[in-house]
Amino acid sequence: MRTRDNLAAELRKVAAMSSQHAAQYEAFAKRAETGEFDDYADTYVCPVTQLYKELCAAGFTKFAARVAAGEFDATREESDEWMRSPSGQRAARRLSPEMRAVLGMVLVN
Repeated sequence: MRTRDNLAAELRKVAAMSSQHAAQYEAFAKRAETGEFDDYADTYVCPVTQLYKELCAAGFTKFAARVAAGEFDATREESDEWMRSPSGQRAARRLSPEMRAVLGMVLVN
């Protein structure tokens, strides 16, 4: 399961148990489904940190703690997918060959 789908599903589980805040959790779930909070999204400098801040601001500190603990970090497969993407390739080109080797980044023609 993609991280975004897992995050949305977990937000919806919490929404189902919280009638008082269900709409707010559902709003986060809808945003998560779009990939807005993916580790490699181009929406924020650090999308996961943005999600954490917004959850804390909404008073959802227990769910924010799950985010901070890395429960919804990208998988290796998602990392590899990003590395092959245009934004991943742009990032790789800005690094020295030595740094790319350390990070395991490969330039794709």
